Amino acid sequence: MMINLNEPIYSYDRLVTDAKKLTKQYDNIIKYVTIGTSHDNRDIVMLKLGVGQKFLICSAGVHGRETINPIVLMHIIEYYADLYINHKQQKIELLSKLMNPNAHLGAEYEQMLYGACIYELLQTYTILFVPLLNPDGYMISLMGFDAIREPLLRRKCQSMEISHLEWKFNARGIDLNRNFPSQLWKSKNTKDYAASENETKALIFLFHEYKSSGFLDFHSRGKSIYYYRNVMSDSYNIKQLEIANRFKEITNYELVLPELEIDTDDSGGNTVHYYSERFNKPALTIETVEDEATFPLDVEYRDSTFEELKLVIFEFGSMII
Repeated sequence: MMINLNEPIYSYDRLVTDAKKLTKQYDNIIKYVTIGTSHDNRDIVMLKLGVGQKFLICSAGVHGRETINPIVLMHIIEYYADLYINHKQQKIELLSKLMNPNAHLGAEYEQMLYGACIYELLQTYTILFVPLLNPDGYMISLMGFDAIREPLLRRKCQSMEISHLEWKFNARGIDLNRNFPSQLWKSKNTKDYAASENETKALIFLFHEYKSSGFLDFHSRGKSIYYYRNVMSDSYNIKQLEIANRFKEITNYELVLPELEIDTDDSGGNTVHYYSERFNKPALTIETVEDEATFPLDVEYRDSTFEELKLVIFEFGSMII
């Protein structure tokens, strides 16, 4: 596999390089698109995976310090693409082996069935992956404030007196997951307004550009699933709960109680709130990595997170088709 989960530092530049390599290697199933530019002039990359007429949207890296999910999503993209491309050949090989069974035939058959399911998924859907919405904040958390090339932006970030290891904001010191216009959004000060940031605008553009069937936003920490929407209908939340319960079975993550959807002193404006309210389609936040994890997040979380998530997107597609 091209995406190496054991790479010590997975930089923004490496992610972009890998995204272009994946596009070249799987050119009939993956397309590389830029949906916007960060405030420090980094492209916000989207990879379109699949050939289906329906769309799913998956994002990660909204908060800079949550460095596990971007590389995990990249690995899932490659994993799905590889299963899709190799499905037909695996089927031919399996049929041949049925004539001469071996001890591993059962496992090989299960793998072929899984490949067939992924093949059908990507025939039905095109999955729109934004593995790193906040490249500036991500690079601050990995490399420090010198990663910001624009002097005014760099000084603004430094003036907030927050450790770069704990940095969850973008290059203008804004929490993107409190910047989406929604009913629960509240202004924090006179200069604060929703959808003020380039990164927010890029994801909103994506939401409106494609008529999608659902949205998943991957965050860290807590191994938990946010599904409930206070401002949405009972029927909407019943469907959300059904999906969340299936995700719980797959991941062993906990469901966040409805009353904990948003803290009383929170300003609101999450990605999933915006999507739910505007499109009335399923939208869930999945928090990976245990709650006790400290920043910077240990790279050892990558393998376990991949194993926990690799079925989630497939199940999401099958439940909302």
